Amino acid sequence: MRSEWKQHARHALKGKWWLMAGLALLFLIINGIPQWFAPEMDVNSPEPFTSTEVTLSFVSNVLQILIAPLAIGWSWLALNVSREKGASLSTLFKPFQTRYFKHVITSFVMGVFLVLWTLLLIVPGIIKGFSYSLTPYILRDQPELSALESITESRRLMDGHKMEAFMLVLSFFGWFLVGILTLGIGFFFIGPYFSTTYATFYDSIRDKQVDSNEPVHGTEQGF
Repeated sequence: MRSEWKQHARHALKGKWWLMAGLALLFLIINGIPQWFAPEMDVNSPEPFTSTEVTLSFVSNVLQILIAPLAIGWSWLALNVSREKGASLSTLFKPFQTRYFKHVITSFVMGVFLVLWTLLLIVPGIIKGFSYSLTPYILRDQPELSALESITESRRLMDGHKMEAFMLVLSFFGWFLVGILTLGIGFFFIGPYFSTTYATFYDSIRDKQVDSNEPVHGTEQGF
């Protein structure tokens, strides 16, 4: 199946590689904005933090939360490409235009859940990361669901598929090395390839659910 998902992604990206690379660059630049404000703070330093450092750190964290829907927009963009509906700048910013606060809350809640799981052990944090990974697509396909319901639905869909997702990510290891060897430039093409493939993986899981007539809900809400 992995080879089929990748083949579908490559086919869907035909004629869109450079556009997606440009959008990936824009995505990277905007995501880096909060870091422009973040001061270098050494927690081991005996010197107390200055009020300026604390303020800039607060501003950086707030900005990080406010632009969180951009990651959801990237997932929607990859999903559109996978479904051969085209790629556009407007799709990248659509989560800011519709249900913005729900998207912010969803991103924040997922982040909190992942931090809590990672505090237990690294492995549970990684497993939960895969469990929550379909949430952005669910926000697109089932906008009527709340933030917690969307996360719960992702957990339900990924039940029995987390190892598939892990192996899919692992299959891109060679490409990730290429990205590193090209000083990061390759990632502007590898990123869209991986994201489109993962969106294809999501559609594959949903198709199986529809074919088997499984209920959409049914997993107890929580993290």
